[in-house]
Amino acid sequence: MKNTHLVSVVWFLCLALTSSLASAQFGGLSKKSLLGGGSGSTAPGGQSWKQLAKDFKTSRGEISNELQVQALLSADIADALGLKSEAEGIRGEAKSLEEKGDVLGSGDLNAIGEQSAATNNLIKDKLASAENLTENQKEALSKAAKKYAPSLMRTIKTAGVVKDAVSAISSLGAPKFTDGKAAISAAKAIPSVGPAIIKLTTGVVKQGSDLMSLMKTKGIATPEKIDFTDF
Repeated sequence: MKNTHLVSVVWFLCLALTSSLASAQFGGLSKKSLLGGGSGSTAPGGQSWKQLAKDFKTSRGEISNELQVQALLSADIADALGLKSEAEGIRGEAKSLEEKGDVLGSGDLNAIGEQSAATNNLIKDKLASAENLTENQKEALSKAAKKYAPSLMRTIKTAGVVKDAVSAISSLGAPKFTDGKAAISAAKAIPSVGPAIIKLTTGVVKQGSDLMSLMKTKGIATPEKIDFTDF
């Protein structure tokens, strides 16, 4: 089994995703490439609009699920640090994510990214100022961290699928009627939602990595390595 240090993996994958975001925003996603001039509904590599639409819908749902997991874990962390009212608010956000499911739009994702950053900064400030954490607090924080890290890695893995979808659409051309409504919807959504997912992923992964690094300085046991056979 291949183990790799968590922080190294996080920063490498964040860099890769950020590069993909730049490519998605500035190349191959023009309206012209999506609405005309396409030679068919299959990319050179054999990927079809039907498969792409299916993968993209699944990825949106998986991203939503992982964001729920991370929100609930953030609530547990806030609870452990005595931020009770804030924890309840975070759980409310998780409920909202559950309701949105696989229809999260770019506006939703951008708002989630801003809220996630604000929540994470609040938690980090509280943790940084804590001078004497109890053993119970350390245990609760460690338990959350051990679940948080795998969720971050799953988020990165799913964002990689989204990245591939963003890269594929320029060579697919416009979807045909025979590709189905899902393909047509995906063609409209991917140019905005795809980059938004990638941008959000880089943000939440960096925030999570920073939080776990801070936990470590407070004597809290956090994952040191990631086993890639789990993903």
